[in-house]
Amino acid sequence: MEVKVVVKPLEAVETEVLVVTVFEDKLNDNARIKSLDEQLNGKITQLIESGEVQGKFREFTILHTEGIGPKRLLFMGMGKRQDFSLDRIRSIAANASRYVRRIKISEMAMPDFAHLDVSATDCGEAIVEGILLGMYRFDKYKSKKKSPERKLETIKIIASNEGEVEALTQSAQTGNTLASSANFVRDLVNEPSNFMTPTRFAELASEVASQQNLKIEVLGREEMQREGMGSFLGVAQGAEEPPKMVVMQYIGNPGGKTIGIVGKGVTFDTGGYDLKPSSGMLRMYGDMAGAAATLGAIQAIASEKLPINVVAIMGLTENMISAKAYKASDILTSMSGKTIEVLNTDAEGRLVLCDCMTYMQKYHNPDILVDIATLTGAAIIALGRTVSAVLTTDDDIYQRAFAAGEYTGERVWRLPLYDEYRAQLVSDVADIENVGGRSAGTITAAMFLKEFVDKDRPWMHIDIAGTSMMEEEIARYVKNPYLPKEGGTGTGTRLLFHFVKSYIDKA
Repeated sequence: MEVKVVVKPLEAVETEVLVVTVFEDKLNDNARIKSLDEQLNGKITQLIESGEVQGKFREFTILHTEGIGPKRLLFMGMGKRQDFSLDRIRSIAANASRYVRRIKISEMAMPDFAHLDVSATDCGEAIVEGILLGMYRFDKYKSKKKSPERKLETIKIIASNEGEVEALTQSAQTGNTLASSANFVRDLVNEPSNFMTPTRFAELASEVASQQNLKIEVLGREEMQREGMGSFLGVAQGAEEPPKMVVMQYIGNPGGKTIGIVGKGVTFDTGGYDLKPSSGMLRMYGDMAGAAATLGAIQAIASEKLPINVVAIMGLTENMISAKAYKASDILTSMSGKTIEVLNTDAEGRLVLCDCMTYMQKYHNPDILVDIATLTGAAIIALGRTVSAVLTTDDDIYQRAFAAGEYTGERVWRLPLYDEYRAQLVSDVADIENVGGRSAGTITAAMFLKEFVDKDRPWMHIDIAGTSMMEEEIARYVKNPYLPKEGGTGTGTRLLFHFVKSYIDKA
């Protein structure tokens, strides 16, 4: 999709569809819209006075025109002015793009939001993200596609003045990068597990590394055995598919700060011998969403050439049942040397992550360590489907993650890591148990991971179990037009990008 930034009065922009945003409580207070209304002999005022345009959020009205540049005006309600946010821009852009696709036209135009004190840097990114995320569709395996639709080929962003053009152009490119990476992550998550194996994921990571000129190393079972990664390999030993650990490096500022990101990549999770019910197993091809978000994040960071260093590690395996599979009551020896009593084979993600985190710290010594995973169903109980859980002992890290979440719409909320929770993981026969009982499940999972973080190393755990996938039943109340109604959401990619970006000034 081509993005053009133009500086013209709205009525002079040649386009199939011009998006006109209006607020519920301030319907016609925009000078650019007033000028457009004059060229249309007051038709916009008539629509407002008749109640056809009310400005309610998600409401839209079409007006076909004659004698001006835009052939159609698409009025999009923004709701009340006090509720305005960057995420509203994404939502409006997503809804507009879906309408444009439905009527089979190839281009649209949308003004910037300078009159609302939205910077060009923020505006271009939000508009393009909303459009590309909103138009996502996964129909790769449909033998009969839906009726052909013309692709949206061009989006014109109408700048309020010449001074905004460069910033809008650059931010639109960033939005394109981030949305494309998030849609790539959605594709990875949506692939069924008979195609998205650890081997296939590693191949795709190698393709990304080649495209972005990244260093990459892929460790197999033998290399992991030499490293003593008994926790990771314990999970993997029941699967015919060989495990992989992908290590990617982006060097954007030699000698500067390094952020380490570790992603859980269980490409199918049966639960092991603590077997999931069939209904709970159905979407477990998406249990690698943390690894997918990690790959998408480093892809976007490299594409945007951020002046910072990032190491990404993705631990990839299946959690299967077989005569070789690990069992409840087994004791595993992790790469760190700590022994783990397995009380539940369905708490496998933390067993994969802990060895990947140890490897990251031993060989790459990051200044900040982050892990991201679809780790616990308890996160869904605690925070639902719209917010990811964050656990960290570092206040600065959380503030950066929170700000990145508010900026991107991939919101996060902090849960505590008080020392008292560690008592739930005490084992009589090993150094630690892999589960801490039913209470505080998200917290005790993070407490387990904390045991494998070097003392005084800043660290954050992100649990995206509730936000990584969408289902139609959930979409009924999570009414977000730039999220798909079914399948992977791409959550984590844009969040991690902006979290990492927040460290650039101190890199």
